[in-house]
Amino acid sequence: MKRLKVGDTIGLVAPASSVNKDKLKSAIENLEKLGFKVKVGKSVENIWYSFAGTDEERATDINNFFQDKDVDAIMCVRGGYGGIRMLSLLDYEVIKNNPKPFIGYSDVTSLHMAFFKKCNLKTFHGPMAVSNFSEDYSLDTLDDFIKVMTSNESYTIKNFYEKIYFYNTLKGRGQLVGGNLAVLVSNLGTEFDLEYDNKILFLEDIGESTYKVDRMLWQLKNLGIFDKVSGIVLGDFKKCDKSSEDDMSLQDVFYSHFKDLKKPVCYNLKSGHCTPMLTLEFGEILEIDGEKEEIIVIK
Repeated sequence: MKRLKVGDTIGLVAPASSVNKDKLKSAIENLEKLGFKVKVGKSVENIWYSFAGTDEERATDINNFFQDKDVDAIMCVRGGYGGIRMLSLLDYEVIKNNPKPFIGYSDVTSLHMAFFKKCNLKTFHGPMAVSNFSEDYSLDTLDDFIKVMTSNESYTIKNFYEKIYFYNTLKGRGQLVGGNLAVLVSNLGTEFDLEYDNKILFLEDIGESTYKVDRMLWQLKNLGIFDKVSGIVLGDFKKCDKSSEDDMSLQDVFYSHFKDLKKPVCYNLKSGHCTPMLTLEFGEILEIDGEKEEIIVIK
């Protein structure tokens, strides 16, 4: 799959919730100032209930942009909710035969999972036009996005300002998969679910009470997924707080699940609903080295 470069055309799609038109205009202007051409999907400014157009309209934009030879990469404008509603409406043969960078996070996890399962397509857990590139956006987010999208060399993943923590000194390697925890759980057992054997599993979330995070992790554990993977990377869990004084803290939840797991586990990798945000390459080989406290993307 080709890498993104300045001068390429980015197709904007809205697979989930509707968008603020002023922020959309700002994001388009900012992307164009960076040297990209922008093509906007027909449904992006539509509204149907809380969604950016009907399920069929949103799916059609994605199918069309994968077929469109003038579109070099596809970026979601925002998340919210709605991606899962249109998974059966996507043309996976078209997507498989026209691979190109597909970028987004949060609710977009459903699409990342489906594209990897159905098309073996590598995708990018990265910034979205309205969510991350409108108005006064983070230059750190931009710099990491450009680095990841344009590089063909191996590199070490590092937070900008915070430490990444490791639970043990173990080492593991595998293709990186995953995304938003709640969305991933909603696809478990379906035809769009992932194969987890020998993968590195990345998880992030926002606004889930710690007991809900615990319950979802127990679902993954009880399905044997933690036994299948080669390692686990925990990203940003924004506003995942206790709902009562007696609840476990987020760190207590993580510790109870991963302190004795005989796999490398790290947490606080700043990718997800955070600023700045790191871009990750789903489907690329990732190595976690707990002894050296390093996370390396292997090209």
